[in-house]
Amino acid sequence: MKIRRMWGSRLALVLTGAVAVGCGGDPGADTGSDSSDDTDSGEVTPPPETESEGEVVGWLEIGWGEGQYVPLSDGDDFPLVRGGQGAEMFPIPLRGAEFYLPGNPTTWMDADGPLIDVEMDIEGFNDGVGGHFKRIANYQLDWVVLEDGTYESSFVPFLMPDGVDSADINGLPAHLTVRVRPLNQATLEAELDVVVFVDEAIDN
Repeated sequence: MKIRRMWGSRLALVLTGAVAVGCGGDPGADTGSDSSDDTDSGEVTPPPETESEGEVVGWLEIGWGEGQYVPLSDGDDFPLVRGGQGAEMFPIPLRGAEFYLPGNPTTWMDADGPLIDVEMDIEGFNDGVGGHFKRIANYQLDWVVLEDGTYESSFVPFLMPDGVDSADINGLPAHLTVRVRPLNQATLEAELDVVVFVDEAIDN
């Protein structure tokens, strides 16, 4: 089922303020600081002593949504949302398991938390950093450990690049690449081919 059918004009109601998840700052800057909260939030993989070269531990899936996780598959619509202050973004939560999370994964302020890189490519618009439509690197998120032992993150606020009109990319195919780099483990990577969806209701 396409996300367009699931959401439609309801996108006008989401995101009522500036981004207030993850690092809270400009996506792409190096983040992470020591946390004094050592509370355990569930079963997590203990940190490996050394990186396993060539061996990827765990799995990763890309989703959509702020405040909830909507699974994405190849060919799905990838809706843009707009906040009350006019910021446009694609909210990207993640799911995965079996890779290392710090003792309190519910905070993004732990230097041992996984680092996240996101790239989006749209043909004809790949004139940003690294030859991508948009790229952010070294981002950190808060995670929760679900009852089945899998992990779910808050969302990456993947902001529209400056100088790009969202109407110009509506309906265009986009390629998403997300990398998660856990402490002392090989990088996990997930890719999706989606279709940008800009609901006209967010302009009304």
